[in-house]
Amino acid sequence: RRKSKVHTETMARAVDHDFHPHDLDHDGEAHFAKLISRESAVTELSAGRLMGNYILFSDEYVPVQTGAALYRALQTHSSKGTFYSLGSDVHCLFYRPAEALAMPDPKECFHTLADHASMTGRRFEVGYAAALETFCEILESRKEGLGGCWFTAPGESSKEAFMRRLKRSDPAYDIYQAYAEEHSERWASATALTLDQALAEMPEIERKYLLECQEYDSVLFGMSEELAGAAKLESEQLAKLADGDELQAQLDSGVFVAVEDGACVTDADSVAKSIHAFEAKRDKAVDTIMATKLPSLDRKK
Repeated sequence: RRKSKVHTETMARAVDHDFHPHDLDHDGEAHFAKLISRESAVTELSAGRLMGNYILFSDEYVPVQTGAALYRALQTHSSKGTFYSLGSDVHCLFYRPAEALAMPDPKECFHTLADHASMTGRRFEVGYAAALETFCEILESRKEGLGGCWFTAPGESSKEAFMRRLKRSDPAYDIYQAYAEEHSERWASATALTLDQALAEMPEIERKYLLECQEYDSVLFGMSEELAGAAKLESEQLAKLADGDELQAQLDSGVFVAVEDGACVTDADSVAKSIHAFEAKRDKAVDTIMATKLPSLDRKK
């Protein structure tokens, strides 16, 4: 239906399929290799974000980083569970319900993610969403042969399943292995909190979590080879339009849409200043991250 609409509106004789190059025969291999590489980079960045607060592999717990998430956890899983802290340097509390959490199904996870994207003003491209949902259906089909499991073998933890599936030749293998060991060490010394103690800690945790969200963009567009190049090119294009007094016309016509704190920014000068400020903050954040030493990885060396 969407492709038919494009054909009708543009009167084009041929329209490329979603996520396909114009010349599939000559450019297909390079195009799909680049697409896979980008997806791998996004997956690694997402895993890294979870690892920063020991959320990855903590599947028996509900991670809580905001006041709204805390109340949501209590409402969904009753208030008979226990909160845990992994230390003041971890910007997250963990809620363990009285009843064990079941492993969610892949399709359920996809629908939750898609709903969240839609409710926050974003939406997956139709072709991408269809491919991702089909992949989740394939994962879910494993349950028939694995006794109801789709990711772990019966009696296996998600940590064990992840490390079993991860190839030792993977460049990030040592990082994940060091994280798995550190994750176990952290949980061995976890501290149980009362509800009052959890409520008292939540404002500071939420403040730091929001700062993390802001800095995450710096990591995305400053350190990822797959994303940094395109981001730099787009920044240069916007800067060139601003210098030539052409950016305001592009904003007025809707060619570009700038959004800040949920509101549209229509002034070209404000957009240009925001770009320069972000680039300065990004470079500073990258320098700080690259100078950080990880004891667990140093021990591996």
